Amino acid sequence: MNNIKKGAIGVLAAGLAFGVSMYSTKETQTVFTYYKTNMDYPSPTDPRGYEYYSGDRCEAGGTLCTANWELGSNPAPSNDGDPLPTTGVTFQSNSVTSGHFE
Repeated sequence: MNNIKKGAIGVLAAGLAFGVSMYSTKETQTVFTYYKTNMDYPSPTDPRGYEYYSGDRCEAGGTLCTANWELGSNPAPSNDGDPLPTTGVTFQSNSVTSGHFE
């Protein structure tokens, strides 16, 4: 019976530790929406021509306004107009919003 109690306490302690770590771990965002500002590079999967903007700048019409990109180990954008890094980024499929950049 003593082993059962020890086992139950161990399972309880492990559950509590997992629960606490789940709520105390800071999740960082690595996928961001970038606006296609230069249509010299019209492919949605071409990182050239994309810039970050924190607000909605997508207007109706046109063919490509935004796409989501996984930044990998690149730093998160901090200023409007920050260009999308050309290396170490991954295009997120089915994330294109049609329209044109304001």
